[in-house]
Amino acid sequence: MPQQRRRRQGIVESLLYIAVLIVVWVFLWDSVSVLTVLTGIVVALGVTRVFYLPPIQLSGRINVFYGAWFVLWFCSHVLFASLQVAWLSFRPRPVDAGSVVAVDLATRSDLLITLVTMVNGLIPGSLVIEIDRARAVIFVHVLNCAEDEEIEKARAQTHRIEHLLICTLGSPHDIQALNEYREERGLAPVLESRTIRARARRAALARRTKERA
Repeated sequence: MPQQRRRRQGIVESLLYIAVLIVVWVFLWDSVSVLTVLTGIVVALGVTRVFYLPPIQLSGRINVFYGAWFVLWFCSHVLFASLQVAWLSFRPRPVDAGSVVAVDLATRSDLLITLVTMVNGLIPGSLVIEIDRARAVIFVHVLNCAEDEEIEKARAQTHRIEHLLICTLGSPHDIQALNEYREERGLAPVLESRTIRARARRAALARRTKERA
């Protein structure tokens, strides 16, 4: 049974790698067409067969409520940011200098860091230019961002992306790390019943109940 589970997990990881590589390929060509998708599939299959790729750590959970909230938040911010960038192109006043903002992430998951990076790049006016994997820090270039208030707003946007992604599909370790980050800033925790501490308490309670029985 464990062998079948590992085999299914390996298949899911391979399909996820292929899907991500196809999306990246389409983004590189900036064109969605049958030819682009087909060549993306060929390239993705070649990359996954020739090169060694580290395993993707899947959490095994998806929160539909937070997933829907993330989609609505993302669509609204893409629309609003598009209007902002369009206004900067037409307004008579020159565009202010941009800034590279360092953002410390709570998660250490390669998958979540990648997703945060990709979502940031899809919002007009922001682009991740570097990732410090060891410290879980991403560097976001933000258009028209020179004041301290604008820099903090850009940092808060990245933290919001991470927050919603962790709540949607993060592991208990990711949720625990997010809550520790929020507690340091005086914010209320989220999804406490899903944290690794809560799971450990439930497991200990189940063991004690079993021993008494």
